[in-house]
Amino acid sequence: MDTDVLIVGAGPCGLTLAHELLRRGLRPRLIDKNVMAAENTKALGIMSRTLELLTPSGMAEEMVGQGVRVPAFSIYSEGRQLARFDFARHVESAYPYVLMLPQPATEAVLTKHVEALGGQIERGSELVGLEQNAEGVEALLRHVDGSEEHVRARWLIGCDGAHSKVRHLIGATFVGKTFEQSFATGNVHMQWDVPNNQSFARLNRGNFIAYFPMPNGQHRFIIAYKPEEAPTGEITLDEIQRAIDACGPEGARASNPTWLARYQINQRKVDRYLWRHVVLVGDAAHIHSPIAAQGMNTGIQDAFNLGWKLALVAQGKAHERLLESYASERAEVGRQLLLNTGRLTDLALMHQPVATTTRDVLAPHLTRLEKVQQLFTTNASELSIAYARSPLTIEDGSEKVRSDHGSIKAGGRAPDGQICKGHEDMPGRLYDLLNGERHVLLIFGRRNGEVDGELRSALGGWRDWLDVYHILRGQPDGTGEEGVYYNPDDTLFERYGIEDEGVVLIRPDGYIAVRGRPVESDPLRRYVAWAGVE
Repeated sequence: MDTDVLIVGAGPCGLTLAHELLRRGLRPRLIDKNVMAAENTKALGIMSRTLELLTPSGMAEEMVGQGVRVPAFSIYSEGRQLARFDFARHVESAYPYVLMLPQPATEAVLTKHVEALGGQIERGSELVGLEQNAEGVEALLRHVDGSEEHVRARWLIGCDGAHSKVRHLIGATFVGKTFEQSFATGNVHMQWDVPNNQSFARLNRGNFIAYFPMPNGQHRFIIAYKPEEAPTGEITLDEIQRAIDACGPEGARASNPTWLARYQINQRKVDRYLWRHVVLVGDAAHIHSPIAAQGMNTGIQDAFNLGWKLALVAQGKAHERLLESYASERAEVGRQLLLNTGRLTDLALMHQPVATTTRDVLAPHLTRLEKVQQLFTTNASELSIAYARSPLTIEDGSEKVRSDHGSIKAGGRAPDGQICKGHEDMPGRLYDLLNGERHVLLIFGRRNGEVDGELRSALGGWRDWLDVYHILRGQPDGTGEEGVYYNPDDTLFERYGIEDEGVVLIRPDGYIAVRGRPVESDPLRRYVAWAGVE
């Protein structure tokens, strides 16, 4: 083989996947048909869960330093507020906001970290053909100078976007629908008295415009048109101003428009993510309405889900069926994504008088409910994603525990909480122990010497892929025992649903793989047996 992994497409998904593989010791090839990196803004919002996953590498901190933190999203109809979804209040994360950062800036941070690990983007290299065989993929590349190259790879990963050549070459069906409305988008400078960290949509008798702040002082706008009213031709400043005048805010003026585009929304998804030695990621596998700003985030999280699994398989440290869990887990996320964004888009863009009146009467009452706020913000932040039905998820002997933090069970995102090691230590965070490269086992309620021989023996054989920490209640006793941490406020026991003792296995992508009571090896062995990790 010429390479273990050939990644097609160097957008956010391809760059994230390349970084995940590089930091685990693989040397993927990353190609992109474009000679230069895109300068268009494209995706803008980065959600809490994406930032959490980017934290161990230091990329989240860099992005937050460049972007605009938006604490809430509001919706108005005919000048009256229908809803205000408060991320700052309801999102339990180190990043309780939507970060607005243009895609080129996001890609620049990702590229810098890929190159720091010795990776590079082969620009001006296009995939023009592929064939699969028992060993992998034979890919035909055409370079910018017209020369062609045959590349043999064990896996080919399609991260090449909505018009994916990889998807076309493998014959994957892309099933879905096109919304009847037409849209216009672009970036403008706004003259108004709105604070620069505010994001909102305004509706008025079937008209729709949304505003999203950008770090350079501009705003992204999205205008939706009813089918019979959609303009054609180039977008003009007059057209943008008419939409602002129709929807508000009153007196707002736009100027200096850039990156203007018309489009229609497609909601589509492939029937399969895994095609023998070819895997589809991001927009190559699913496209949908941009209204909830989920597209780039979902694609990056596809890459995080795939990255650790592909690395283990490629290095011979796990069974190849581990990749099947990527396909099943992320296909379900994609299905829910299309369902939820489709409903939101229909709700926002409805224009029949009876329907809009009903929406405008009910929405203010419903969206004030704490459960509705929690549901919307955690879904939009992508913190609610869970893999409860995955073959990698094992819930053993632990009853579901309900708390202020919701229902905690295997398959969900691992909760964070305070930890400390010694009396003099400032409390740290559990997430500080999750480096994103290895599995982490939390043994609640027992020190190392209190673990039975069978489990201790099993752990000795898993040290190549597993870090082990012991979590105890209360304050440190001053011994400073290696691998032992204290949870001074007991919140970790509550959030993980552990009364006295138990085991929790956390995957490299930060999801709970196993939750078991009491402290024993059986549920862990079942996970190891299915995944084939060594």
